[in-house]
Amino acid sequence: MTRSLPPFWPSVVHRCGTIFFGTLAFFFTLGVVGISTTLFFAILGVLLTPAEQQSPYQHVSGKENSRDRILVIDVIGPILGSPQNEEDTLFSSIVGVTYGYQVQQDLEAAAEDESVKAILLNVVTPGGTIFGSQAIADGITAYREATQKPVYAFVEGLSASGGVWAMVAADKIYADHGSLIGSIGIIGPSVLFYDRPTSLDSGLFQGGVTANTIEERTLSAGRGKDFGNPFRRLSPAEIQVFQAGLEQEYSRFVAHVAKFRGIDPNVIRNQMGAMVFSNDQAQQYRLIDGTLSRPQVITALAEAAQLEEDYAVVQRRRDRTPLINQLFGVQPARPSQQEQFRWQQQQLCPLAQQRALAYYGQPASLCRP
Repeated sequence: MTRSLPPFWPSVVHRCGTIFFGTLAFFFTLGVVGISTTLFFAILGVLLTPAEQQSPYQHVSGKENSRDRILVIDVIGPILGSPQNEEDTLFSSIVGVTYGYQVQQDLEAAAEDESVKAILLNVVTPGGTIFGSQAIADGITAYREATQKPVYAFVEGLSASGGVWAMVAADKIYADHGSLIGSIGIIGPSVLFYDRPTSLDSGLFQGGVTANTIEERTLSAGRGKDFGNPFRRLSPAEIQVFQAGLEQEYSRFVAHVAKFRGIDPNVIRNQMGAMVFSNDQAQQYRLIDGTLSRPQVITALAEAAQLEEDYAVVQRRRDRTPLINQLFGVQPARPSQQEQFRWQQQQLCPLAQQRALAYYGQPASLCRP
């Protein structure tokens, strides 16, 4: 299947060209003003340092040169599984999607780095795939078991459905003021049924169709193979089978949250349901441990890790060639909100049409033109 590049790709190419030719102009200027050959090649050596020799982290706050690090890992936007190609990996942080298995790999790498003393999971998500959310929870559990180091989750506005599934494995969960937490539930695909349609737009048959009666036949073998065919109603047996699958995933979700947060499963099912809650409500239900600002959470996490004031808050680099950008102060071009929305549609909508999701809201509304 051919995949189109993101709509903001031309601007990225233009920016890379600007960096390249700007670099050439910079070195030409250095030569004109008579900079020493030694200094010239020293700068060139820094710029051409292989990616594998560069620091895997970028500084966020604190003591930049400290070897005691708190690693911030973002769970922002819809949670998917694995990036399908290098393009997805490159643009995930720009367009606001999170790949659960990528987060799991980051946690595995952090467990092998002695300089990482604690993990702060920064969560702003409506949820997404079940497998992507489970991958994050598994990564947190494995990190805690391997290192005995603290993992705190921090909700900055919203952690719903798959976000809750992912973050409950942390040691502590705090939410910023005015956040929403919850939506412990599973949603399946929306199945349309056209009751005696008389016209269809050009999008289906590549040409307008108007008739008193429209007959559509899908050839298939195997009972229920054409599940979701909008020209016939779902059979009671099909509804029963699909609903049973949703109930199984819901039971797993309830048991998962109950285990990690110490909540009675009956409370989750009969009182909490799939509602989202304010900070105070979420704390009463034990979904979070309290309300704190981001600096307060970092301070609390540093204390839990028994760190002195001399520590650095860092994030893992996605762009492994950052030195030249830092030297010239060049920031990557960011897509507009509309471009981000279209990219998320391309990633999430095929999944929403095929499987159950731990997602807050209606995926069908996201996927309509």
